[in-house]
Parts: sequence; C-alpha cells; structure tokens
Amino acid sequence: MSKINIDRIVRDIKTRSTSLTPVIEAICNSIDAIAPDRTDGKIDVIVKRDAQMELDFEGTRGIPDIVAIDVVDNGDGFTKDNRDSFDTFLSGLKMDRGGKGFGRFMYLKYFSHVSVESIYEEDGLFRKRTFTFGHKSEIIENENDEPITLSENQHTGTTLHLYDIKSRDLDKGLEVIARKLVERLLVHFVTGGVHTPRISIIEDNDRRQKIILNNYIGSSSDICQVGGDKPLKLKGKTKEIDLLIKVYKIYYSNITNKICLTANKREVVDSPLHNYVPEFKESMTEILEDGTTKNFTIKAYVIGDYLDENVTTERDAFNFGEEEDTMFQLSEREIYRESSKVVKDFFNNDIETRFRAKKQKVEHYVFNEAPWNKSLMSDIDMESIPVDISDFDLEMLFQQKKFDKEQKAKIALLELQNRQQEQKSEEDDGYEEEVNEILRSVTDTAKNDLAHYVCQRKKVLDLFEDLRRRIDNGKTHKEKEMHSLIFPMITNDRRVEYDNHNLWLLDERFNFTQFVSSDEVISRVDHKEPDLAIFYESGLFYRNGENNATSPIAIVEFKRPKRDNYPASENPIAQALDYADKILEGKYETRDGLEEVVVNRAVTPVYIYIVCDITKKIENFASMSNLSKTPDNQGYIGYMKDYNAYIEIKSYKKVYEDAKMRNQIFFKKLGLI
Repeated sequence: MSKINIDRIVRDIKTRSTSLTPVIEAICNSIDAIAPDRTDGKIDVIVKRDAQMELDFEGTRGIPDIVAIDVVDNGDGFTKDNRDSFDTFLSGLKMDRGGKGFGRFMYLKYFSHVSVESIYEEDGLFRKRTFTFGHKSEIIENENDEPITLSENQHTGTTLHLYDIKSRDLDKGLEVIARKLVERLLVHFVTGGVHTPRISIIEDNDRRQKIILNNYIGSSSDICQVGGDKPLKLKGKTKEIDLLIKVYKIYYSNITNKICLTANKREVVDSPLHNYVPEFKESMTEILEDGTTKNFTIKAYVIGDYLDENVTTERDAFNFGEEEDTMFQLSEREIYRESSKVVKDFFNNDIETRFRAKKQKVEHYVFNEAPWNKSLMSDIDMESIPVDISDFDLEMLFQQKKFDKEQKAKIALLELQNRQQEQKSEEDDGYEEEVNEILRSVTDTAKNDLAHYVCQRKKVLDLFEDLRRRIDNGKTHKEKEMHSLIFPMITNDRRVEYDNHNLWLLDERFNFTQFVSSDEVISRVDHKEPDLAIFYESGLFYRNGENNATSPIAIVEFKRPKRDNYPASENPIAQALDYADKILEGKYETRDGLEEVVVNRAVTPVYIYIVCDITKKIENFASMSNLSKTPDNQGYIGYMKDYNAYIEIKSYKKVYEDAKMRNQIFFKKLGLI
C-alpha cells in the first residue's frame, strides 16, 4: 500500500483539544463497537499513575500524575473488516456513523506509545489480535493475530493502551476527571437511549475506586433533561434545515451556560449562551421543596443531519464556519442565535426576572446618576445589555449611542443639502419638514450635553458640602482640598479642561476670563503667588482688547474651613492686598512671558475674594479693614481706594448656598431635587 508520514500528520494536527480528547475518542469508538441493542455493554477507563509520589508545595504527599490510561470494552473487537479499515487513512467504513478515519492520529498527539489487544469472533472461532500504532509510514506495526480458546471470564472486546502521556495537563482527581468526561460525553448519553453502555472510570492500583458515569445522569441525578426534545426548523439559503435541541441541567458544574453544536454524537463547538441571551451570564438557581436553593448550569445540544454532514475531519469545527457564507445553508452564528431562543423559552420565568432586574439597574443609573441620558433610553437595546454591566460601561454605551445619532443627523443633513442643490429648487414641500426632523435629533443630543453638565454641577455641590464637614477625628478638611475642587493647584487654565474645574462655584463670570493661574509662578520677581490669579479679557465689565490697563484682575485666597488661629502675619486680607500691590507694581507677566501685565493703579480694578469660614479672628480682620458685614451675616464687603480693590469675604456656606441657588432651577427641571 502507499506510505504515509504519520509523524507529520500528528505534528500538523491543529485542534482545540487536550489530553482528555483521545480518551473521549477511545470511549466513543468503544460505544460504536458495542451493538446498540445490547443491554450488557460495558466500558472501563483505567487510570494508571506515576509510581513516584510527589510532594506538594506544603511538603505533604500529593496525588501522583497520570501517566497512562487503558480503555477496555466488551464490543465486537478488531475483526478483519475493522482491522483493514483501521489500517486505511481516512477510511470510509463507518462514515454512516460519522467515522472519519482520523481519530487514531489524535492518540499519538498526546501519548507517545499506543497499542491494542483485541479478542474477536470469526467463522465461529475466537482470535486475539495485538498491534502497536506506527509513527513512521505504517499505521499498524508489530501485529500478531492468532486463534484462542476463551476462558470462562473472557469475552470479545478491545483494550486500548495509552502509554507515556506527553503533557501532564490532566486533572489528578478521579472525581474531577469523571465529571469532565460526563460533560463531554453527555451527547452520547442523551442520544443513546436506555442501551448506552455502562461507562466506569477506575483507579488501576485500587479497583474498589470506581465511578460509574451513567449514575450522574437522570431525573434524580446531577444531570437531568429539561422538558422534552425541541425540534427547530431553520430557513437556509435554498431549503429548510431540521435540527433538534436537547437542554440539560448540570447541578455540580461551574461551567458557563453553553449551547453546543454536535456531530455524530460528539461535541464539536460551543458558545456561551449569554452571547445571545445576556441573562444567561450567571449560573441558574433552583428552589427545592425544603426551601433551600441549588445552583445549576445549562448545557444545550443542537443535533441534526446538517451538522453531521458538515463537520471537519478533526471534529473541532464545521465547514460552514462561524459567519454567514454563500456556500452553505447556515452559519454557526445563525444556528446559535435561533437555538438560544429555544433554550430561553425553557427558562422564561428566570430570564424575565433577570431582565427586569437589569432594566431596573439601567433605569436607576439613568434616573439617579445620569439623567442626561433619559432621552437616549428608547434608543438602547435593553435585550443586548450584559446583566453585570458597570456604570462606566453603561455610560460608554449611552455616549456611543449619542455619537451615532449625531453622526446620522449630520450625514442626513448633508445628503438633504446635496439633494436640494441637485434639484436647484427651494420649493420642495418636504424639505423644511425633513430639516426640522434632523434638527430635532441634533437638539436632543444637545439637551443631553446640557443635562450632563448640570448633573455634574449637582455632584460637585454635594462634594463641596461634604468638604465643609468635620472628618471622623474631629479635624476639618484642608485648604488645598477646597482649592483643588474649585481649580487644580499648580497649573493654569491652558492645561485644565473646562469640565475639570469648578470656578462657577465662586462666580459664573470666572468661566469667561482670559487666563487663570493656580499657585503657579507668573511673577518674574516674587515667586510667592496667590491661590488663584484671574485675568479678564472681554465680557460684561471685563477688559476691552488685550493686556489693557482697564482690564480687571481677580485674586482668590482660600483658608481652611473653621480655622480661627490666624497670626497677624497671616491676615488673609493683608495677604491678598499684598498680591494686589505686586500686580499693580507691574511685577506680573502675561502667560507667555512676552510682556508685563499692563496695569495702572488708578484705573485697573482688582477684585479680591477671600473664601473662609467667618470665625472670630476673621471678624476682627474685617473690622480692622473697615469692611461691612453682608446682610446675610455670611461675609464682608468693602473697597480699598489705595489698591482700587473691591474685597469680598465669603463663607464656605455662602459659596455653597449661592451656587446652589443659581443652579436650583436646572436641578429642579432635571428632577435632581
């Protein structure tokens, strides 16, 4: 016969598999070797461990690694037809049962040595055939076939010896291996009926340690079917495809809820159910008769001729692929999507409960944290949102939807303009209506931005109020915390984005200034700077033109909340006037350093804001400077002619209440108060 390069075939196998894969393949072959009408079918998986005990990380004796596995069945054995088929690359003997003639090479991918012992019947006589798997050009090597007389405890069947495992990635515990085998072989149990062979996993050195896989399955066991088989008819490219869905609960497993596409009673590919129904993200819970709860996961099988006919040789994929292809009737994604709807129907009450909880979570976020997104609620596909979505990801979702709407509106407006130009007519009755509809969409997104900004102001006010309170140890928050909330320290407004400062807390007009410096050196002589130095350019009463002597300048000084221990040298009024004096002496430069700030002591107005709590010491300082108390008793105001300076001392309470009052109507409109 022709020669084949077996080592090359094994080396080139590219598949999503593990060392457990050849064991599953061997069990499947044993199931095929046992006549489907037999009730005494039996398959034993015998685990052999390394004789050398290992020490675990704590120095105690651990479970030895698995080094070899025997798979023993009482099937028909390696008859001549079976032997010749095995010796043929890509044999077609068992094609009607999904045989690919390729699984034998999977053994050699994970085990260095593989051999067979088989007893079979031929012409009324019993024979014993033994051979090893070849690595070079012969599939069968070291073959021996001889007649035997069966002893009392002998029967037909095959023992597959898998020696010298290459990668020791198998779990060591027998129970863990058993459960994984059940999950992977479940499709055989669910399609094999009552005559599925009894499959056991056994410790070689202690035959009393035996786990029967069949015991995991049944109405009172760890794996049970939900409802009955559910037919599914899908419309393909040119014909209808008939499939069958079987849904099972697995109580002991912590695997993800999955939907599996099968072929010839083998799992081929799977997908998490939550990819198609987000509410399946978490394991399910069942309430028992005694009131306790029990968790389970879902495994759904999709079965059908279309899958059997299109599975690849390695049985780890389908020829039709994941995405839609004109060459095939259906894609994996289409089958998953439609099958997941069937699975959803089995757990409709649970899914509906989870969906309502998810919807409430989204609504709570929007109504309580992000009301600027209210108008986008109807644009969000609530079905597709993950159940465990974070507030951050939720906001990103809304922002993406907002961006998409803006882009669509812009494109629609551009297309409308182009169409109007091509028609060279302004008499189109529908033109104005279309424009208005587009502009309404743009206006909605603009409203979102405004709502977002107002909500951020509400959060800033709440934080400002918190900073006014004492800390748990009785101390107050520091001056720099109040300062940083209003404007970051040691920087300027060329490096701070508009949304990252809150000058509006002090005065809305500060948002329209030319330059703001915060604890940053802008004097070429004196490096001691005010907390905030603000230079105006244009506006209601601001400067006209650049670097003009009539342009106002503002100075802001912050003091620690509730502070009263001011020495004379730290009189905040005197400090602020000292800064004003330096500015009026021309010691400050423009922000680019090209020229001095143009000032004139007679015409340059200086506005001084001192933000602090009104304590006894502050009252004394105000009295010494002949400042007048404000009617609300929350500050002082006055004018210093020598500095052309207007002074206002404002308590933190007044800053908070004034800012809150200015924004009250906006908060109310958004339902924030």
